[in-house]
Amino acid sequence: MLFLAKSPSLTTSSDRYATCAAIRCLIAYAEGLEDCHIDVAAIEGAIVLSGVASNDEARQQAIAIASGYVRTRIVSNITLRADRDPFSHPQIDLSNSPAPSGQTAAPKTPKETS
Repeated sequence: MLFLAKSPSLTTSSDRYATCAAIRCLIAYAEGLEDCHIDVAAIEGAIVLSGVASNDEARQQAIAIASGYVRTRIVSNITLRADRDPFSHPQIDLSNSPAPSGQTAAPKTPKETS
């Protein structure tokens, strides 16, 4: 478990970067948020959370983590994932497809132009 001191403000650019990095780490290593892809940015004095959460509970947990770390406004642009696995691709069922027939053509060599 990471224990980080709470950040009192976002007054300098190094404060903003450090605060965003700390919140990003806390969210990344939080139990229950393994399937989430959440980014953290400091914009105009607010912490903006954006990305994708697996469900509403995960989204609320990420917001609570950020709120517990900083004393500033939290803006959530976290969307809920419709599909549980965003990296999966639709599977094509080829079991009923006819087998290819005939011979395949040899690849053509490119013609030179002068």
